[in-house]
Amino acid sequence: MTELKLAGNLAQKTIKGIFWSYLAFIGGKVLTFLSTIILARLLFPEQFGLVAYCLVAIQYLDILNSAGIDSALIARRENLEEAANAAFAANILLGVISFGLTWMVAPSVAVFFKNPEIVPLLRLLGLSLPINGLGMVPSALLQRHLRFRTKLLPSMSGSFTKGLISIVLAWSGMGVWSLVWGQLAGILAETILAWILAGWRLTWRFHTETTYAIATYGFHIVLLEIAGAFRNNVDYLLVGRILGAAALGYYTMSYRIPELLIRSVNIVVGNVSLPVMAITQTDREQLRSFYFSYLHYLSIVIFPIAVGLAITAPTFIPLFLSAKWSQAITPTVLISLALGIAAMGYVPGVLYKATGRPNLLTRLNFIKVPLAVFVLWYSTRWGISGVAAGQIVIGIFSLSLDTLVANYIMHYSINDLRKALAPSFFSALVMAIALFAVLRITPFSGLLEFILLVLAGVLTYFLMLWRVDRETVLAGIDMFRKTFMKSRRLVPIEAAPND
Repeated sequence: MTELKLAGNLAQKTIKGIFWSYLAFIGGKVLTFLSTIILARLLFPEQFGLVAYCLVAIQYLDILNSAGIDSALIARRENLEEAANAAFAANILLGVISFGLTWMVAPSVAVFFKNPEIVPLLRLLGLSLPINGLGMVPSALLQRHLRFRTKLLPSMSGSFTKGLISIVLAWSGMGVWSLVWGQLAGILAETILAWILAGWRLTWRFHTETTYAIATYGFHIVLLEIAGAFRNNVDYLLVGRILGAAALGYYTMSYRIPELLIRSVNIVVGNVSLPVMAITQTDREQLRSFYFSYLHYLSIVIFPIAVGLAITAPTFIPLFLSAKWSQAITPTVLISLALGIAAMGYVPGVLYKATGRPNLLTRLNFIKVPLAVFVLWYSTRWGISGVAAGQIVIGIFSLSLDTLVANYIMHYSINDLRKALAPSFFSALVMAIALFAVLRITPFSGLLEFILLVLAGVLTYFLMLWRVDRETVLAGIDMFRKTFMKSRRLVPIEAAPND
């Protein structure tokens, strides 16, 4: 009985932890996007493109900078003090090495992207690597102890500081440098707060076996993250290399809203679903039921967002970002649809991990990555709109491939898939028709038109979903209510942390 109670308490703490983790993620993205709206009016696409060049390079260097050591520390169950000391020492060393590498590779990055302005920008931005390394251990310890609500504060403060400093400097005429100094200020603020809130102090106690275990664990994580970073950034690499800084600036902006609203949903739902699928993997029928429920509920959220973003983009971008960003409209429309398709392909990936077959992800990537590189390279001849359209092609192919493999694992029928996706697909289709009708008859423009489109879209989608799938709507509302109501009742006061 005691074991069941502890398991229940842990489950509720995990769900609340995911909630706070998601709030930190979405809150940071919202703050970043709000500051981006202001900065888009103060700066030019070319300036955003220059910083995007640097951030692509920094992302790869940051993988070496962290080396998976934070993940190793979170997973550690014994000799935690020695592990934290070893991780901190490694982070300092790797931070210095990464910063030195930034200075060395900056000219080569400038040659690759054919833009000499990158060199001083990237070298200054390289300071973010040792600064970030200083805060990795405190941040990892907050996460390890499930102090997600506390971890929210450094993340939100970093996003706020970054936006504020960037806006003030851009207003003062600092141009592209305002984005770089804002990035550094945000990371510094997040690092300082993590140290204050974690309450961790370096003790200089080390243990040889523990240090070796931390380094070994991190090595495998680095390999996985390098492969993932290449797959996720190949479009930026090609756009920046072939089409130039201005095109990369437009393309980066086109990704901001879809990434905020679609990918963030995938992250939080995936965090919840992975452990549940892992628990149910021995019961084939239960796993199958949960898999299609996952697809069903995810599509209910993702499909209307993707369609709504695609239809409102021509109104939203000139209204909030100004007319100078009009070249980002078509790519935003296409990327919204592409990410909506790709979101459904995220579900089989969770299934592979949960059933102990992550090797399938690696094998499938041997097919997906070369195809993605070829499609995106070929599509650059039609500019950033062509690249965005290429993302749709890649999304459809990847989803089809993953669906076939998932079918091989679970032996479901195509009718199961139809039942899971049809209600949300049909409701989103009706919503799209309604929004096109509103666009044709509305006498409004600008802000009033945007508000009318949002209200019409939400109302139409909800009414259609209520009509074709009322039981799911009611079940979803009830499940959400019970989850957070129970979390308050089940966790004893003495067992619940302050966070």
